[in-house]
Amino acid sequence: MNPRDLDARARENQTKYVQTRINHVEKHFALMCQEFAAYTRKTARLRDKGDELSKSIIAYADSEAPSTKTGLTGFAEKLSSVQDYRQAQVDRLEYKVVQPLTLYGTTCKHKRDDLKAAFAARNKEVNQQKKLEKVRQKNPGDRQQISQAESQLQKATVDATRSNKALEDEMDAFERKRLQDLKSIFTEFMKVEMLFHSRVLEVYTEAWHSLNSISDEDDLEEFRNSLRPLHGTTSTSHLNRHNSKTSLNSTDNSRVAVPYSSSKSSSRHDTQLQDFEDDDDDEDEDEEEESDEDEDDR
Repeated sequence: MNPRDLDARARENQTKYVQTRINHVEKHFALMCQEFAAYTRKTARLRDKGDELSKSIIAYADSEAPSTKTGLTGFAEKLSSVQDYRQAQVDRLEYKVVQPLTLYGTTCKHKRDDLKAAFAARNKEVNQQKKLEKVRQKNPGDRQQISQAESQLQKATVDATRSNKALEDEMDAFERKRLQDLKSIFTEFMKVEMLFHSRVLEVYTEAWHSLNSISDEDDLEEFRNSLRPLHGTTSTSHLNRHNSKTSLNSTDNSRVAVPYSSSKSSSRHDTQLQDFEDDDDDEDEDEEEESDEDEDDR
């Protein structure tokens, strides 16, 4: 194999390697871009859910005792502040991570165009080589035609070499920039995450203090005080009924008739009538017992 063929084979292998490299970068950068974009969308949805949770907690806190209401309201406000930091996180992820990865789709397309130009120059060189061999086989004595074919082959070889060198330089710059961008993108991702979590840790600490400011005993006492009026009313009712029975019993013992009052309620009137009937029955029984005792004495 002559040196020209060796150079052609080397350039062919080089262009194939470049093509494989471009396809590899385009594929995996596109996948990372999709995953980072999905991560950003999930974070945005988590932000929305956090806002809804904060609103629900505030709505519930309005019906609680003062200490619990203050603590839950403070906790909900801090939780809402976390969502503000999460919004900043979403914006930074979109700007610092997703967009740079998106640009690599266009970058890889341009590099593929450069690769096509290199392939075209190489194919032209191969075709000129075949043409020269064909001329030599058909017209080995036609020096003019052979010289013209050799000149065209030489020109195609120079163009292929120049195109290949340009592709090599372009791919070297592309690889350098790819490595720098890869390092920069992931570094920015870590900065965004670390900044978010450091700020949020402070807010969560304040939220923790808000929850611990809730006084269980004070709110329990407030709950008990809310129950006391009901118990007081019930005790008063029982006391009134007890006093009424005591009064009726004293009336029975003194045998004093209680007049009917038309100003009483119907229920209370029926109760009194029943009590009077019971009193009359008791008096009749007492009189019968006294009569029996008198007869026994006689």
